[in-house]
Amino acid sequence: MAKILAFSGSARENSYNQKLVKIAALGASKVGAEVTVINLADYPLPLYNADLEKEQGLPENAKKLKQLMLEHDGLLIASPEYNSAFSALLKNTIDWMSRAESSDEKPLAAYQGKVAAIMAASPGALGGIRGLVFLRNKLFLKLIKHFIKRVF
Repeated sequence: MAKILAFSGSARENSYNQKLVKIAALGASKVGAEVTVINLADYPLPLYNADLEKEQGLPENAKKLKQLMLEHDGLLIASPEYNSAFSALLKNTIDWMSRAESSDEKPLAAYQGKVAAIMAASPGALGGIRGLVFLRNKLFLKLIKHFIKRVF
């Protein structure tokens, strides 16, 4: 049975994307997946800063989120579109999840072997599609970097 971690890139109350990810998670559950739905608002993170990381290591909430990612086979992400891109909340989360906790951890461990499904909901005419282009690119680069480091 596939284990899927589902979340949105929005922390807004009554977020369309949080509602969308819950609906999609229900559909995935109905076809046999084990789905964990989370809200990134429950895992507040500081803005990624390499100096902060060097001084203090990964924040506790980054460790918790990373552990959740490691325990799941795939990601189901609903992303709002902010100024034709995905949200800063989602970008910051993706960046923190890419960081290693120790020198012996494999690069991009939280992304290894993952499949990601992305979607968007918006009251706007384009429904969030412009933001998904950038999100797909960001996730693809995380996955391809892992592949390149593993192969070469």
